[in-house]
Amino acid sequence: MDANDKIDDFRELKPLSCLWLVTEAQYLELNDTLTPVRHVISRFVLPSRMAVARYTLGYVEGFSDHYPFIHIPTLNLTTYNQSPELVLAILAIGAQYRYETRTARSLYQASRSIILERLQRGDLFPSTDSPARMQVCKSHMDQTRALLLLATYCSWHSNAGLMQEFSDYQSLIARSLRQSGLSEVTHQDTDNWGQWIEYETDRRTKFFGWILLSLQSLICNNPPLLLTRELNLRLPSSCQEWVARTEAEWLTATSRSPSPLMFKQAHSMHIAVPSEEHPGSGASPFADYILIHAVIQRIYMTHQISLDIHDQSLSSRDVEALEQSLNRWRYTWCHSAESVLDLHNSYGSLSFTSTALLGVAHIRLHCSLGQWRDLQSGDAATVAATLQQAPLPRRGPHLIYALLHSVHSLNIPVQVGISYLSRCKSFSWSVDHAICDLECAAFLSKWLQGVAHSHETQPLSARETRVIRWIMRVVREALMSQDETMHLSHEINDYELRMLTRTAKLLSYAVVKVCNSSWPMVGFIGQSLDRYAELLHGSLADGGRHHEGS
Repeated sequence: MDANDKIDDFRELKPLSCLWLVTEAQYLELNDTLTPVRHVISRFVLPSRMAVARYTLGYVEGFSDHYPFIHIPTLNLTTYNQSPELVLAILAIGAQYRYETRTARSLYQASRSIILERLQRGDLFPSTDSPARMQVCKSHMDQTRALLLLATYCSWHSNAGLMQEFSDYQSLIARSLRQSGLSEVTHQDTDNWGQWIEYETDRRTKFFGWILLSLQSLICNNPPLLLTRELNLRLPSSCQEWVARTEAEWLTATSRSPSPLMFKQAHSMHIAVPSEEHPGSGASPFADYILIHAVIQRIYMTHQISLDIHDQSLSSRDVEALEQSLNRWRYTWCHSAESVLDLHNSYGSLSFTSTALLGVAHIRLHCSLGQWRDLQSGDAATVAATLQQAPLPRRGPHLIYALLHSVHSLNIPVQVGISYLSRCKSFSWSVDHAICDLECAAFLSKWLQGVAHSHETQPLSARETRVIRWIMRVVREALMSQDETMHLSHEINDYELRMLTRTAKLLSYAVVKVCNSSWPMVGFIGQSLDRYAELLHGSLADGGRHHEGS
C-alpha cells in the first residue's frame, strides 16, 4: 500500500458527526447557488468545506434543539438553491456557536446583503397571484426563516449597530409572517411524511417569528408587533414526531402522540375565568414555550392599560386572574409527557426555558422591571443605574411565587456549578436564561433591600424567614464555589438573622454578584449585573455601621 492509499484510508475515517460532513460536490453546489447573487456579495468568499461542515454542526448542536423550526433530520443545505441567504444565515449562527465571530459576521453580512437586495427589487414579498404560487410560497418561507435567523443574530449582540438592524428586521418579520398566513384549518392532517414536514416547519417558523418579536418586547419593554389574537395555528407536534429520522419512525411516533390543539383553544383554557374546560395535558415542550409567552404578553398588555404607567404592580383582581392562568399553564406543563428538567437533555431545553419564563411571569405581576432596565441602551452602566432607581416591591404574601421562582433560578446554576457552566457548558440557550436571570436577580435584590428598610416596622413572616435562609444557603455555596468570591462567603453566616439590616443588604448585593457563552448579549447582561452590584456595594458600609443585637 503506497502513501496515497494510506491518505485515502484516513479520509474515510469519519467522526461521530459524519452526518454533517460536506462532500466536494455539495460544496461546489453551495458555491454555485451564490452565482446569481454574486454581484451583491462580490467580496464574499464561502468558508472552506470543513468550515461549512463545522458551522452546520454548530447550528445543529448549539441552536436547533432550543429553537426547533428547521427540520434537522432532513436538513440539506444544497436544497435551498433558491434561497442562499438562508444557507448563509444558518452558517452564521453555527459559526457564532463555534466562537468564530469574524467569520460569523462575514456570513451574516452576506446574507443580509441578499435580503436587502431582494427588498430593494421588490421580490421579498411576492405577489399572492403569482402563477407559480407553490414555488413562491416555499421561497418566501425560506426567506422568512433567513430573516428570523438574521434577527436572532442581531438581537443576541450588544452592539448598537446590530441592535438597530434588529429593529429594522422586526417590521419585515411581522409583514412577512402576516403575508404567509397566520391561520390554518384544523383538519390539515396527512400521512405523507414530506408534506407533514413542510406543514410543521412552516407552522413552527411562524410561531418562532411571533416568539422572537414577543421576546424582544420582553427585553426592551416595547409593544409587541404581533399580538396573540392574530395567531390561529395548530400548536407544534411532539418532540418524538419532530426528531424522527425516518418515515417509519415518524408514523410510529404519530400513532402514539395526541393530536395538537389549536393555539387559541389551548390559550383560552389557561385564561378563561372561571375555566369550564380542564387545561390540556398533551402539549409538546415547544407548545408549552409558546403558551407561556402568550400569558406573558397578556401580563404586558395588562400593565400597558394601567392608569399609572409607573405603577409596578397590577390590581388585585388582575393579579388573581393572571395567577390562575399561570397555575393552569403549570398544570399543562407538569402533565405533559415530554416535560423534563434535565440540563443534559438537549430536547428538554425548551421545557427548562419555559419554567424560567414562568418565574419572570410571576415577577411581572408584582414588579415590572422592564421600564427600569434600558437594555436597548447597550451600555452596562446605564442599565445598572436605571435598575438602582427602580422602586422596591411591596412586601407581603402575594410575592411568594415570585420569590420562590427567583431563588430556584439562582439555585440551579449553583447546583450544577457556576464556574463549570460559565467555562464548559454556558447554557447553549443562555440568552433566554440571561434575561430571566437578570429579572430574578434584580427582583430578589430589590426585595432584600425592602426587607432591610422595613423589617423593624414590618417583622418578617415565617415564609419570608424561610426564603431568606434559603437565599443565604444558596449564596454562600455560590460564593464558595468561585475563587474570586470565596473570601466573601464567611460573611454569609447570620442564620439566626440577628443583624437583619446588614444581612439583607449583603444578600441584596450577593444575589446580583452570583448571577453572573458565546453570545455577547450574555456578557453584556453579566456586565450590567456587575455594575449594579458595584452600586449596591457602597450601601454595605452603611449597613455595617448599624449595629443590631438579638
